[in-house]
Amino acid sequence: MTDVHSSVLAALDAASSASYPSHSIVAEGLAVAADRENWPEAEIRHLEALRAALLFFTRPDGTFHGEYQGSREAPWPRELRQIPQDAREMWSAYAQAAHHPAVCARLHHLLWAARHGERPIDHLRAAVEAYHQAVPVLLDGMGTLASIGRMQAADALVAAYELAASTRQPVLADVVTEMLALADTALGWDDPAPGVVAALTEPLLEHREYHDRVRPLLERAADVYRSDLHVLVLFLTDLRQTAADDERAAIDQRIIDSYTGHAERFGGVARLMCLEEAAAYAQKMGLAEALEQIRRQQQRLTRDDLDLTRIGIPIRIPAGYFNSAITTIDTVVDLGEAFKTLAAAAPLLPEAADTSVPEEMFQGLLRLRTARINMNGPVVTTPLTKASSRPVGTDTRTLVLDLHGLHLQAQLDRIQERFTPTFDDLLALFVRLPVAPPDRMRGLARAFQAYFEHDDDVAIELALIRIEGLLRRHLKATDIPVIQHAQGDRPGQVSQLGALIADMEAAGFEAPWPTVFRLLLADPNEGLNLRNEILHDLAHRRPPRHRIALVLQAALVVLRSITAYEPPAKQAGADTSG
Repeated sequence: MTDVHSSVLAALDAASSASYPSHSIVAEGLAVAADRENWPEAEIRHLEALRAALLFFTRPDGTFHGEYQGSREAPWPRELRQIPQDAREMWSAYAQAAHHPAVCARLHHLLWAARHGERPIDHLRAAVEAYHQAVPVLLDGMGTLASIGRMQAADALVAAYELAASTRQPVLADVVTEMLALADTALGWDDPAPGVVAALTEPLLEHREYHDRVRPLLERAADVYRSDLHVLVLFLTDLRQTAADDERAAIDQRIIDSYTGHAERFGGVARLMCLEEAAAYAQKMGLAEALEQIRRQQQRLTRDDLDLTRIGIPIRIPAGYFNSAITTIDTVVDLGEAFKTLAAAAPLLPEAADTSVPEEMFQGLLRLRTARINMNGPVVTTPLTKASSRPVGTDTRTLVLDLHGLHLQAQLDRIQERFTPTFDDLLALFVRLPVAPPDRMRGLARAFQAYFEHDDDVAIELALIRIEGLLRRHLKATDIPVIQHAQGDRPGQVSQLGALIADMEAAGFEAPWPTVFRLLLADPNEGLNLRNEILHDLAHRRPPRHRIALVLQAALVVLRSITAYEPPAKQAGADTSG
């Protein structure tokens, strides 16, 4: 058996002398001790072996992964099975000699997981006993750090329980009793400790034999922590696991009532989010009547109820930003060439949504986790996620579209100044038989006329209506399928806008136009989604003129493609009479 070096043991005990020594803290203490003096090579090896042991962390599946790297010349393995035999012997020696039971428990636990020695089960039993001994030591603390020791004590009991349960050790019953006792005690602490209670009770829920003993604790926890919504729901959800089938409906109603009750006490968006969570739970559990009640309650909310405030983000437009756009229009010879110029002006979209915004253009732009709310419900349309950190209210590519739209707005204003186009002028330019017939293009011509007259509501609605039909007829003419056959109960139909945009590339539209059309017209998550927002009357205000200019350009882009299209030649010898 490997001998224990007294100086290394002293360093280990000193590093673990803190009131609540986490394994990483003890490892750091050993690192400090190793740097403090010149150690013999043999003792350095012992210190490194102990640091490696203390820097193993548990994966979600219960296996261990090492974080100690060692040195470039002598790296330490990250997998437990790769730890050298001599290092395991060192762990075994110090597991029996260390002063703090939590350190002993960790070393024995690793040795059991590595199945070290002739009787690995002895390490499991020693680990269970050491975890058990660590509990009163970790609980014997005062002051602001007491909560850390309490959580560590709960974790120690859970580790002992998992080891004892894995091999049905006789001590298992005692460990379970102590877990329940500590959870009961924690419910009476002045400082709320829902994490301790949950850590101790949740492992026992996996075994039906403990449900009757856990259930009273969960009932008490739901009462003690009733003012904390998400903690309350946590314990009610756990309680549901212990209930009989005929009792679960009542617990489901308690959970929904918790959400809706807290919604009444909360103000602002928090009220909406509570109702959203209530609705999600009701839908998940198939509670149709409860879901309808929540919907009605949610629909009664107004913008004032949610305390919403619009935040404006100033964007610095450099001097002379529009000069080149206006000059381009000044050089064309007629209205037709001006529109062709607009149709050919493609925005330079970044490839991905998270591309960084140029500092000089958007200084001070907020980048926060955001959710989107449609106030017509009101309802959350894009939930808050950890990855949701794009600039507030937009995707970077839509910022580029907005800047492009400002160019288009300046150019359209210059076109109006130079050519003062009439309705007949516009209609003559837009007709492209048979895809863009006069009866359909009258609406588009009126949209441009309305834009020039600053009748923006008419301009945006007419243009959006015509774009979808124009694009559908163009795809059809280029032999792209625009029908969807009936499947089961679903009737056959013509393709809607999203499917049409997906087929634009096949019809010859080059990048970035398919992406521009998606972001501009039909993307509810990252784009402007103007077609749905406007034509479904979901927008709470009219879009600014530069975005209407983007829609008008989209129509010109489709018309430009139609101009380039030539119908397939008729088959030779075909009958052309009649």
